[in-house]
Amino acid sequence: MDRHEIEKKVEKLLEPILRMLGLSLYDVEWLSSGRHNYLRIYIDKPGGVTIRDCQRVSEEIGDLLDVEDFIHVSYYLEVSSPGLTRELKKPRHYLKSIGETVKVVLKEPIEGKTEYQGLIKDADEDGFVLSLEDRDEWIPYDVVAKAKLVFK
Repeated sequence: MDRHEIEKKVEKLLEPILRMLGLSLYDVEWLSSGRHNYLRIYIDKPGGVTIRDCQRVSEEIGDLLDVEDFIHVSYYLEVSSPGLTRELKKPRHYLKSIGETVKVVLKEPIEGKTEYQGLIKDADEDGFVLSLEDRDEWIPYDVVAKAKLVFK
């Protein structure tokens, strides 16, 4: 089973658990680093995530993953908040962040620059509008190397 299949299957298992606990899923990551594997689950809720929220999700999903038994290697399970300077990876992250300030690093330059900071003015499934001091710039997701919210 590849990384994307694991992430999708974990997302599907998490949805009812998170709904029951009044939480939402921000992201799931499967990472392999040398001899170690990590399943990272990022949860969110209005007002912020508590340590207790992370603990409850970890216990619930840990038990369910043991029963489902579709990950056939050892791994570390980590459950946390995406944080105030959360990375934006998926279109839904940009949509939820409209009106927020973001720092964007691009894979290829737009008007000679690969780094921008501005306000997310709009977003859809293909890209987002970044409001800069002198103009608005449409940025497709496929040219974004990294994007993170800026804490004010």
